[in-house]
Formats: sequence, C-alpha cells, structure tokens
Amino acid sequence: APTQTVYSQGDTAQGSYIARKKYKSDGKGVKLGILSDSYNNHWGAETGVMNGELPGPKNPYGYKKPVKVLSDMEAGGIDEGRAMAEIVHDVAPGAEIAFHTADFGQAAFAQGILELANIGCQVIVDDIFYLDEPYFQDGIIAQAIDKVVKKGVTYFTAAGNSSNNSYEMNYKPSGFEPMGPGWGTAHNFAAPGATPIYQQPIFIPSGGRFTVGLQWDDPFYSVGGSGAETDLDLLIFDNLGNLRYASMYSNIGSDPFELIGFFNNTPNTTFFVSILKYEGPNPSRVKYVMFDEGSFYYNVPVPGQFAPSIVGHSNSAGAISTAAAFYKATPAYGQQVPLIEGFSSLGGTMIYFDNEGIRIPAILRKKPDITAPDGGNTSFFFRDDADDTDASPNFYGTSAAAPHAAAAAALMIDAQKLNTLTPSQIRGIMATKTYDMDNRYAAGFEKGFDYNTGTGLIRAEQSVGEVKFPNLYIKNLELVSLCSDDPAKTRNWKVVNPNPFEVKAHWFLTGFGQDNKSYLPPGDTYFTTQTGYYRNKVVPNIVILDWEDNFGFTRFDLASATANECKNDQAATQVLSAGDKVALVKEKPVKPEIADVFPNPSHSQFKLYLSLNTPGKADITLFTESGKLLYRNNVPGSGIYDIDASNYKPGLYLMKIQQGSFTRTIKVIKQ
Repeated sequence: APTQTVYSQGDTAQGSYIARKKYKSDGKGVKLGILSDSYNNHWGAETGVMNGELPGPKNPYGYKKPVKVLSDMEAGGIDEGRAMAEIVHDVAPGAEIAFHTADFGQAAFAQGILELANIGCQVIVDDIFYLDEPYFQDGIIAQAIDKVVKKGVTYFTAAGNSSNNSYEMNYKPSGFEPMGPGWGTAHNFAAPGATPIYQQPIFIPSGGRFTVGLQWDDPFYSVGGSGAETDLDLLIFDNLGNLRYASMYSNIGSDPFELIGFFNNTPNTTFFVSILKYEGPNPSRVKYVMFDEGSFYYNVPVPGQFAPSIVGHSNSAGAISTAAAFYKATPAYGQQVPLIEGFSSLGGTMIYFDNEGIRIPAILRKKPDITAPDGGNTSFFFRDDADDTDASPNFYGTSAAAPHAAAAAALMIDAQKLNTLTPSQIRGIMATKTYDMDNRYAAGFEKGFDYNTGTGLIRAEQSVGEVKFPNLYIKNLELVSLCSDDPAKTRNWKVVNPNPFEVKAHWFLTGFGQDNKSYLPPGDTYFTTQTGYYRNKVVPNIVILDWEDNFGFTRFDLASATANECKNDQAATQVLSAGDKVALVKEKPVKPEIADVFPNPSHSQFKLYLSLNTPGKADITLFTESGKLLYRNNVPGSGIYDIDASNYKPGLYLMKIQQGSFTRTIKVIKQ
C-alpha cells in the first residue's frame, strides 16, 4: 500500500479541485510537456509512482501511463522537473506527462520545446531561464515557443523570481575614466543636472550569492543579427573602492552582454556597480538584472532603479508568463484579495529588435499574463516550511506557479471535449477568470491587468466551466458601419470582438472583390472598403462578416454602409489586424436595419440580405407587378436568402418584407 499521497495546496488555492469534481475533468486525453533541470537524477521517480505522486504502471489510483522522458541530465540536477510533474499530476491526474531537460544550453532548450510539441504535447511548461537570453530581442528559446504556439500548443513559463531588482535607463555618457586612461568612460547614473554618479550602490547580504547580467540595445549575433556595435564593460567595487569583479568581454560583432556572479564571503554588504564604454557609439538604452540575492537601497534614489525584470523567453509573445502567489494568501485560505509573492518578477521590458536583429518600433508586452499559486507541498522538493503543520517539503517560486496553471489548461482541454481550444482562447479565458490582485509596486489598487500580477490569480473552476462541452464560449462578433470622410469613395467599418481572445474571421463586400481574412484581436478592429457602384450608381454597400463558433458552425453578421459624411471631426489612424493602416474619422456608429436585394437587376436569382433589429421571423413575399403572389417564405430576421427567379419572365416584381411593425417593399427586376 502507498504511503499517504502528498497533494499541493495550490490545487485548492486555484480552484482546480472544484473543476475536477464539478465538471468531471481530470486532463484525460491531454499530453503535457515539462522542461526543467532534471527528472530522476535522485532516483525518486519510481517511489513517487508507487505513492501516487506520479503516473506510471505501479500508480495505486489507476493512472498507469508512465512519464515519457525524452532527455534527462546524467547527474547534477535537483529533479525540479519531477517536482513540477507532481504538481501537474495533483491538478490534472489524467493527463499524460512528458519531460525534456532544458539544462544543455539554449539551443538544446529550444530543440526540446520542438520535440515535446512533435510528440503531441498540447500544453508545455518550463521554469528554466538562461542568463544570456536577450532582453530586448526574442532569442532562440522565445522563437521556438512562438513556433509551437502557432501550431496550437499552449505554452506556460515561469515569470521569474527577480522582483524589481533591475536597473534600466537611457545611456548617459561621461568623460570620467575610473580605471585610468584607455580603459573606458563611465556611464553616469545620475539624473540630468544632478551631481554625477559613476558607481551605483547595491546591497548583497554577507554569505549571499549575487549574479548580474548587463545588456544594451544592440542586436544579438547569436540570434542571427549583426552583433553589437558597442563594447561595454561591467565592474563591481567594494565599499572601500577596490575593484572586486569585472566582466570585460569584447562585444563588438558579438552579443551585447556582460555577466558577473559571485558569493559574498565578506562581512561587507555594500557594493557598487559601474558601467564603462570601451569603444563604439553610445547605446540608447542600458539594462541590468540582479538575480539571486542582490537588491537596491531604497534610501539612495537613482533614476532607473526598480525596473522590470521579466526578460528573455518569459517575456515572449507566445508564452503565458506566470507570476506567483503564496497559496495561503488566496481567497480559498481566507485572504480576500490574493497577495503576490515579493520575489515575483515585474514585467514591462521593451522589445527593440525583430528576430533578424533589425531595429523596430518598441513593443511593450503585457507580462506577466496571470498569477498562480506556489508554496504547496510536494513529496520531496524543496524543503519544509516551518510555518505549516505538516512535514512535507514546500515548493516556492514561479517555478511552482507555472505548472499549476499549465495543468489547469489541461483540465480546460479535457472539459471542452472537441480538442479545438486554441492557445489564444486558453490564455484569454484563463486571464479573464481571475481574482484581481494589486501591483505591490504601484500606488493605489490597479484594477485589471498590471505588470506585477497580470490579470490576477487564476480561477480554474471558472475557466473550465466556461469551455465545458457543450458551452458556446465564442461570443458573436458585431459589424458596425461608420461615417466616412468621402462616402462617394470609401466606407468605414468596425468589428467588435467581445471575446478575450482572437477570433479568425472573414469579411467581404457583397458583389465586389473586396475581402479579408485575419485574426481579430479582442476589442475593436477597423477597416475600409471602396464604395461599390453598379452602372455608375452607388448600390447598397453591404459587408458580410463570418466566423466559426467553437463547434465549427459558421456564424455571421452583416451591415449596410452608411452614406454619412464625417464633418468637423479630427482624423485618427487605426491599425487593422491585417496590418493595413486606415485614416479613420471619429466614430459615428450606425446599425440600421437591412433589407436589400443585390444584384438588382438579376438574370436568375434574387439574393436578399436581411438584418432586422428583432430576432423573430420575417414574412417574405414576391408579387408580379399586377399583384399575383409568386413566392412566400417565413425566415429568421437575420440571414442571406436566395430566391430562385430562373422561371420568371423578364420584368418588374415586388418583394415585400414584413416583421411586426417593420415593412419594406423592394422593386426587383428580372432580366
């Protein structure tokens, strides 16, 4: 018989235990991949299976599919990957688990992501960060993430545990040479007009480990760019002014990166950072992140301190970057507003280069995306928290939060049953079904998204409930006609996407060759059509918008363009999801009732476009000019209907549409 199985309290904190019971979802049929240091370097996996901590042939609860290990460290790991697997198995016990080490370098990490996707992992989670990943550009790991996400994999990553222990500022040159002539000039940390500061004070506890990585806004050669144009160096001085550590690599044509790491084996706790430019043009931006135990002095104000520390692939567009909240500091354990862990990394790092190292307009990504619980029990990792009442080790950090969230995504996929949930849908739904949290670094309570907690602590029971079969969770899009600067030439439109995720949609102008297929982001998307003419006369300009719901059924909306001219309104530029730019005047949304026939005249059939304001059925009748009834049908008040006129003689006919008090008669001509 197994010893008592250990369960993570995070399962309760995020409500996934409720989701399993309420919606009968345990992740069955879902494969989840894990990337971390090692899985079984300490030979505990078999015991974990027998005790019900992991799936495998000897699992006492019937979860017999073993963890598929694609690659593991031979030695030297701490089996953090197995601890993550225990969390995944607690939350989604029916899910299959695969593992690949991420400890053999960035290229092997990126390859591991692709390999996990290739064996069918629908969800992947990692907790590894390489110190030399680019800050201002997507490195090879981030690019691999984006690649698998485009193929339908939902990817979670630990946001990081560096709090706001980062410095970032515009580079400020000086003529000061702290190491003497020829060794480089110092960056000035001071505010404009203030007394120069060439050495920035930091705190490193005695006996503490300190790691700092410096980067600047040059492209990375190792990612495929041209490499750095500038050579900067990083120096650490002690409190007596002695140079203790230096990183002075030759950067030009290589990567814009310097790294220092050491243990502070002295009683001194105050050190000083200097940044020197050895050669090359002045960079625009410099940034360093302190990992491990370094921090700033709050009573020494230096502009640029306490900057974002979410960098590298944790800041990638495709990944769901996950912050951490201690499980006891959540509503399930009596804390009404969940509290973010003090170490959880701050987001807001800009991207300045594309994948080829070409400078682009700065991109600000909204990271972290969400918060998930940490500090729960595992059977072996890492150490027991003296404050809890059991003897099981507690797993802290965003490394523990990310697998909680990833396993909740597996529950969503299982509950949806159709296996059509997209990464965008999982991200959007999970990010809207949350407990709002406060940004600990901002004054006042920031409602909704913030760069410390994302959109808040996930509520798995709500996320799973939202997508559970047969729920219709893709809400209808809406097409709205807007005024135009010159209605004789162009007509303006807006699509409203009320979903918290992108929706693949298609619009076309009926009777003309104008159309577009694109993914519409949440909120409003704008586009413009050229005004349609028939025989030199403006005809009803009707746009049809169609998309698929989550069951694969096509849904649509249609609108007729208003001929209203926008007067005395300032033009604004809106960017379409398709990448086009449209000069768009101030909105004057119009949603008129539509009852139009096009083309008219017609040789064979009349196509009726109908969009009435009430959902009831409408009565459609067709008469000859003398009043003889030829056709009658009762149809929904919104739709496109073909009326066969191939057997009618050429001439004038009258089509009547009636619904309640709405009546319209249209003259149609059969040629």
